[in-house]
Amino acid sequence: MLKSIRWQMLIYLLAGSIVFFSVLILATNAELKELPEIIKAQYNEIANSRAGEVEKELSGFVDQVKVVSQASLIKSMDLEKIKTYLPEFVISDNIRNMTIARPDGTGWSTLDVDVDISQQEQYEKIFVEKKEHHISQPFLSPFAEPDTPIIIISHSVKDGEEITGLVNIVIEVNFLNKIIGQMNLGDTGYGLILNSEGLVVASNNAREYISDDKEAVRSVLSRESGTVEYNNADGSKRLAFFKKIKGSPDWTFIISISKDEVYREVAKVRNTILALFFICFALIVLFYYIYSGRVTRPIMKLKKVFEQAADGDLHVKADEGLPNEIGDAGKSFNLMLDRIKNLTYRDEVTGLYNYIGFLAELSSKVELLRDKLGAIAVGIVSVDDFKKINGIIGYEGGNEALSIISRRLKAFINPDESLGRFFGDEFIFLIWEKDAETMEKRIESLWKNCCRMIRIKGYEFIIKVSIGVSLIPDKEREYSEVIHQATLAKLMAKKAGGNKYNLYSSSIDDVVREEQYIENELYHSIEKNELYMLYQPIIDVRTGEATGAEALLRWRHKEFGGMSIPNLIDIAEKSGFIVDLGNWVLKEACRQNKEWQSKGKKPITVSVNVSAFQFDQPNFVNMVREVLNETDLEPGYLQLEITETAAMDGVSEKLQKMKILKDMGVGIAIDDFGTGYSSMAYLTEFPIDTLKIDRSFVKNLSDDETAKAIANTIISMAKTMNMKSTAEGVETEEQLIFLKDRGCDQIQGYLISKPTESYIFEKEFFR
Repeated sequence: MLKSIRWQMLIYLLAGSIVFFSVLILATNAELKELPEIIKAQYNEIANSRAGEVEKELSGFVDQVKVVSQASLIKSMDLEKIKTYLPEFVISDNIRNMTIARPDGTGWSTLDVDVDISQQEQYEKIFVEKKEHHISQPFLSPFAEPDTPIIIISHSVKDGEEITGLVNIVIEVNFLNKIIGQMNLGDTGYGLILNSEGLVVASNNAREYISDDKEAVRSVLSRESGTVEYNNADGSKRLAFFKKIKGSPDWTFIISISKDEVYREVAKVRNTILALFFICFALIVLFYYIYSGRVTRPIMKLKKVFEQAADGDLHVKADEGLPNEIGDAGKSFNLMLDRIKNLTYRDEVTGLYNYIGFLAELSSKVELLRDKLGAIAVGIVSVDDFKKINGIIGYEGGNEALSIISRRLKAFINPDESLGRFFGDEFIFLIWEKDAETMEKRIESLWKNCCRMIRIKGYEFIIKVSIGVSLIPDKEREYSEVIHQATLAKLMAKKAGGNKYNLYSSSIDDVVREEQYIENELYHSIEKNELYMLYQPIIDVRTGEATGAEALLRWRHKEFGGMSIPNLIDIAEKSGFIVDLGNWVLKEACRQNKEWQSKGKKPITVSVNVSAFQFDQPNFVNMVREVLNETDLEPGYLQLEITETAAMDGVSEKLQKMKILKDMGVGIAIDDFGTGYSSMAYLTEFPIDTLKIDRSFVKNLSDDETAKAIANTIISMAKTMNMKSTAEGVETEEQLIFLKDRGCDQIQGYLISKPTESYIFEKEFFR
């Protein structure tokens, strides 16, 4: 019987199942040790939710009294008219009454009595401390029912900036008890709200109170949220889950529950899971016994096919002749395998091998080429500025461009060589030549063959590519290392401006190591306080006064302090540090501008350059909003500069972000205008405030008619589109006269001032 595959399989499966379930039970039991923390997190979530509900209720009351305070009749403070109006005003059922008071404290209540609140807390907060609104702590009023605590919510009444009165509403604290009472906290749980002095604001259980443990109360009231274990009056252990209530007079929402009850829930869950494990195990044993004989043979055959495919043999076939689900599974497997072969080895856009397919035949191709003797090389071809093509004609047009380029490359590759699509807009190839010199000539020929014009959807594009090549040495070396070297050579070609080919050499490794060192130094530059800002004035051409300043980043570093800022930004983008760096620049520029305003200086706009990588971050708009809130700078005194080329990449997403920023009041400037490839259709949709004429045109205004025409066109375009024009890099009087005569609005450059530190800028450009 034990020779039967059925029984062998059953025994093995049972033994495996026993081991599996034993391990699973042990692992589950270990995981269940974390369950108390999960349950605590659930109670914390309940506390957070109820705290939020209280916050929402308080906010609703504040909004109601605010609406009343902004009514025209209330603003008039004509009590006679208000007495006829206010009782008819629809307010929440929770509001007992409402009071209107003048700055001298006299007023009238909807209980139809005259009052004097000059000695009351809300009078002090609104009229003396000038608060917009105030929520009192609960108290017992001689004018309310006995033992019924109330709170008062007050709001100022303003005529312009002057406080001419206040409106307050009186609310019973019972609404808080109702919120607490809606919770189901088991047998021992209860909820309460404490103020900052540890006094109960509201509770659904008057019998017990956390204040019996003074240390626990201090711990709760000193923190925003969390969990505290404390001793009850009877010595039992309890857990308090708490959350500060935003918008309240420093109240804290607390849920208290017996620690034993929390762990009883854990025990129930553990026992339930263990019971389910044993039931499942029993059912699996029964299932193995009944079906093992019927399904063993075809399953084992299919299993063998699966294993062969998993080992990389994608040419196997499953038996499709069985008249049951196993046969159907075989058919589905064969169809799936055919599809996998296509997806695994072929690129759908170009029809070439994908990277996996290229690697799959690389070893055999290299061995065949070695027999011919000569030079063998792996190369990477990367299309320069491919995003521009996608931005202009869309992704379908981009795919068509890749197909055209792939056909050009395919015509260049011999049958015994190999070509594949690498990643994105890149291709990878394997070629052979008789020697290294002939190889370089062929690479040059390939580069020239790629760099030709293509026409798609009525557009003409001059294709430019960067190629990196690495020779495969005679000695054994990992192909991944050769591909990595070709990639480095390609990256160096791109860094040098692109549209060229580059052969790998050991010097490239030195460059890469230096860049890594620079990245590390740059990463720590903020914490080392090595970064600082310079400010170059932006001058109104007509008045000669400074209307703004461009904030420019500098790095105070013993080795790299002289590095050009574009190179620094490029390294920061590659390392991912550009987001933190850009945030620091924006915050520092806004802080400095606010500091000037706080000193009584004339308000100006500070312009901050934003990299394309930073602008593309999903949270960029929120980051700008947070910086403005943190620095207390009005959005109208901030202008973000984005280059023309960056603006035209991913137009729809950038347009949406720009509109949100514009609605916030932030200015938008297109930097280096005239150097990119703007579409006028898109340009008219952008909410742009300023076009900045690139310094390359301004530099040649004295002797270059084309530069003059471009500058004049940009100035005219800006006027037509109700934008300002700013010329960068103005260095001579001749340039200034030309720009002034053409109606340019603003200039900046060394003719006025080089970028200076903030204290020099403040001294020289604030009158």
